Amino acid sequence: MTGEAHRTYRIGVVSDTHVGDALAALPGDVVCALAGVDVIVHAGDVTTTTVLDQLREIAPVVAVQGNHDRAAGLVLPTEAVVTIGGARIGVTHGLRGRVPETAGILAGIVRGRPVMAGLARTLVARFADVDCVVFGHFHVPYLGQVGTTTVFSPGAVYVAEADPFMQYRGAKGRAFRRFRAGLPEAAHVPHVGILDITDGVVAPRFVPLNGGLRAGRRPRS
Repeated sequence: MTGEAHRTYRIGVVSDTHVGDALAALPGDVVCALAGVDVIVHAGDVTTTTVLDQLREIAPVVAVQGNHDRAAGLVLPTEAVVTIGGARIGVTHGLRGRVPETAGILAGIVRGRPVMAGLARTLVARFADVDCVVFGHFHVPYLGQVGTTTVFSPGAVYVAEADPFMQYRGAKGRAFRRFRAGLPEAAHVPHVGILDITDGVVAPRFVPLNGGLRAGRRPRS
């Protein structure tokens, strides 16, 4: 009983895999990085059920809806709560309302990096009594605190700057490059995350994926 009370549980955190719309397959490093976890949460932009099937071979999966998922035919809950090891973990993609989302994108293009001011408080307010909120969407590693709630994004599995097949075409492509240009080096590296939970205390960590995004070629559009 005492040993069980002090057991450390591990949650694998994945976001923005974009398999099917950007990648042909889930990078093998993802499976290696998540080996041995008790549960996996996917914070949206799954874009194909094959990703969830692959992750379920490692551990049970809880996934939420990303802004690219409905177009891909996936219908998932917008938010979820996972309770494990005495901790409650809220999971959401990180979308704001249409007006703040548009304003954030424009501000990000001007500043040369995604603007996340006020985001952590907005996400925490969506959940009642959680110890940690996990999100994705921005493709940026993030760790912060709102009161007693930890706010964590591992970054993204798919990072455009790490993709040798990415083509920045036209004004939209230039705007996107500007939107990402000022980010720290870590944000340009694909990541997953791990939450270590012992006696209800959540300790997040970032896990970089250094093996490359692609084993094959980009799927045809």
